[in-house]
Amino acid sequence: MLPSRGTGHPAAEALALLTAPEKHVSLPPVEPPARPAIAGLPLRDALRSGGAGLVALLAMIQLMDYLDSSALATLAPEIERTLHLSDTAFNAVVSLQAAVFVLGAIPLGLLADRVRRRLLVAGLAAGVAALATVATGAARGLTPLLLARVANESGQSAILPVHNALLVDGYPAGARARVLSLHAAAAPIGTLLGPLLAGAVVALVGGSAPWRWVFVLCAAPSLVLALLITRLREPTRGAGESADLSGVQDVPAAEPMPLSLQSASARLLAIETFRRLFLAVGFLGFVLVAVPTSFSLYLDRTFHLGTAQRGLVIALVEVGALVGVLLGGTLTDKLLRDRPERVLRLLAATTLSFGVLFPLSLALPSLQLVVVGVVLAKCAQSVGVVPAYSLVAALAPYRLRSSAFTLLGLSIFLLGGFAGALLTGAISDAHGPRFALTVVVLPACLISALVARSGARTVAADLCATAADLLEENRQALRVTSGAAVPLLQVRDLHVSFGATRVLTGVDLDVFPGEVVALLGTNGAGKSTLLRAISGLTPTARGIVRLDGRSITFSDPADRVALGTVCLAGGKAVFPTMTVRENLLLGTHTFAWETDRVRDRVSAVLALFPVLAERLGQSAGSLSGGEQQLLAMAKALLLSPRLLLIDELSLGLAPTVVQSLIAVLDGLRADGVTVLLVEQSVNLALSLADRAVFLEKGTVQYDGPTTGLLERTDLLRAVFLTPATT
Repeated sequence: MLPSRGTGHPAAEALALLTAPEKHVSLPPVEPPARPAIAGLPLRDALRSGGAGLVALLAMIQLMDYLDSSALATLAPEIERTLHLSDTAFNAVVSLQAAVFVLGAIPLGLLADRVRRRLLVAGLAAGVAALATVATGAARGLTPLLLARVANESGQSAILPVHNALLVDGYPAGARARVLSLHAAAAPIGTLLGPLLAGAVVALVGGSAPWRWVFVLCAAPSLVLALLITRLREPTRGAGESADLSGVQDVPAAEPMPLSLQSASARLLAIETFRRLFLAVGFLGFVLVAVPTSFSLYLDRTFHLGTAQRGLVIALVEVGALVGVLLGGTLTDKLLRDRPERVLRLLAATTLSFGVLFPLSLALPSLQLVVVGVVLAKCAQSVGVVPAYSLVAALAPYRLRSSAFTLLGLSIFLLGGFAGALLTGAISDAHGPRFALTVVVLPACLISALVARSGARTVAADLCATAADLLEENRQALRVTSGAAVPLLQVRDLHVSFGATRVLTGVDLDVFPGEVVALLGTNGAGKSTLLRAISGLTPTARGIVRLDGRSITFSDPADRVALGTVCLAGGKAVFPTMTVRENLLLGTHTFAWETDRVRDRVSAVLALFPVLAERLGQSAGSLSGGEQQLLAMAKALLLSPRLLLIDELSLGLAPTVVQSLIAVLDGLRADGVTVLLVEQSVNLALSLADRAVFLEKGTVQYDGPTTGLLERTDLLRAVFLTPATT
């Protein structure tokens, strides 16, 4: 955790690192500068800095999406009658399109963390959605309607992961919540205009199915927006953080590395507050997806309102949503600066208020009272939208923001929304929409509020951790700019936990090119876990892993192998039922299609291990333990490693085999291969290594020359009982 100075709140001071433009970081900084008070940034200055066009165009794209979806909800009774659908069938369409909205966001979220995002917005969110909206109006049955809505949502699935990430990168941190609220305000405006448009078109067009023309009219503006968005400048990822931390506007960013959904998800869900947000919005998803359609059916069946009248009521409700979103942005910026835990309490309070007010409003005797009650409920619920998005932006590493918003949407629309829409539709068919909304909304909101509020206990520490990682990224950029030597392997503030058990805590490690480093420590100290974390085999809860100055923290193991990081796991690196030849061929999996390279690499490693050349047809399981270790080493060397991670090189091996491995390592050292070696034999490890690192209880207790460790009898005695000698 970052050090706290003075009497300021620790999370607020962590956020000061992201919002204080007058701060500068010297090289090398030891700890972040103090800033006891944080001044808010006027919205007009933020818009001038990032350009008003970005938020305006993204808001318009979102407005068209909600215009389309709210028109669909308003026209639900007419569509059901025209296409002969039941409530359950129509709700299934709504819930499935919500699922597609999120499932489509998964690959788009990963792409958005790797490629230019505005093209995703233009090509998918606008073009595909516009064509699908036309197809909705042309649908002649359940299947065409379903396909049209699925296509529409596959296009609009870029909105959640891409829009928010663009806005967070495009505008200064001091006013982000208000910028996000401007974008979020497009949702209630679109939802407000959709019913009005639906009612007006149905009234003017007339005929047997006038609702079809509504969707035709919704499609054209999206194509214009697609052309305009391509002309905007692409914001630099993490640009605001880099400028705020260093006081330099153009800190060069490292080349982006491949991202893995598994690694990104594991890292994000390891953030306690994010995990609680993920669960909270999942329960809230029961409400967000099911309520619009079921409320339209409630107005139709309880008060017998026509399309135009329902459109007017829904529009009035969205006025409350619009007020709530704008109010939420203003409150969130202030709370994040002062007491960030109150953001979660605000989210919990507004969610619970909606859960209580909405069902009570449906029981009121007159339409006027119902509308007033629902407007207040919707206003309360909408206040919590911006706090949720702002917390995700503040908690997630900037390289994972699109993935973080994707996970948030996954929870809202898939975990909660899909089940909620089906459940509400089934109850509505049996007991009517008012009863269905009453029994679903309150329990879902209560659970969501309780889970969100529980995150108030962890948000300060998580914000501090994220700020510390951002500061380290900035330090690294400044180191590169200054021309300082960059280690081949860098590990910074690495934390790994298995459930509630913390295995690694704040591990820092540098390994320079051509260096051999021995990693020593007690049993259970975390040595093997550290190697697995560097290899990408074990998710990290916090911290940074770099190769050649480029972050590989969120890359999957295959990408790390392709970059030259190879791990030799003790006793688990061969397939015993396969022959030696088959094991070697499997070891070339990253270039198996390059026949000449496979032949050359296999010949090279067999020259190092002639005993294996004599046993190519023998099963690996029939080899001696030492020969299996030689085969494992051969498989690792096939990949031409730049960084070789070795776990327990000599465990259980005969001295002659150990001497063979030592000779191989000496050859690797001569070839410039960098080695990080876990070894229980202190004499062997220290005779091979240039430097020693000693782990105890997941923390580094010693990092220095091997001769210096030999003098630390307090450490060596814990492992070897007596001081080691050379």
